[in-house]
Amino acid sequence: MKKAILFLLVIAGQVQSATDTYLMGDTDFLKIKDVNRQAESWGTCAATYDITAMFYEDKPNQAKQFKDFANGAELAVIMAHVADSLNRDMSAESFSAMWAYSKTLGDSISETRMTAIAADGESLGGALSEEFLNKLGNTLKVCVNNIKAQQAYIDSWRELAKSGLLVTEE
Repeated sequence: MKKAILFLLVIAGQVQSATDTYLMGDTDFLKIKDVNRQAESWGTCAATYDITAMFYEDKPNQAKQFKDFANGAELAVIMAHVADSLNRDMSAESFSAMWAYSKTLGDSISETRMTAIAADGESLGGALSEEFLNKLGNTLKVCVNNIKAQQAYIDSWRELAKSGLLVTEE
């Protein structure tokens, strides 16, 4: 297992080309015009971070950091849809419906992408196969390269929460 972790880290840090990834579009997520394709990219990152966290079972703080990145990517799924749909004339009811829909997407897209990546891993020979680790590492690199955009969505969520539009769960 440690060999796989080391290999994944080397791949994520040194891969020059990310052409063989689990992503389906542009590697700069904010340039993706179709909100659904952008959300799929964020969902893919959430799944990638969750899978990567599994490689750190003996390093709980690093695993937690990847889990936190996954949570941020799921929030980016939500906020990509919110940003695309939000307008000044939106009623409170419309906002609530849009928010509920977007939250559902945050969970379902990430879960669907996790299943797809895991299925591909199985077909490639398992989680420790070189081909799977290469694809996962390439995807991880692209996701990390989009971390500033992810943080911008997190900051937007915080602003919405402060505005009173969102009722945050206690």
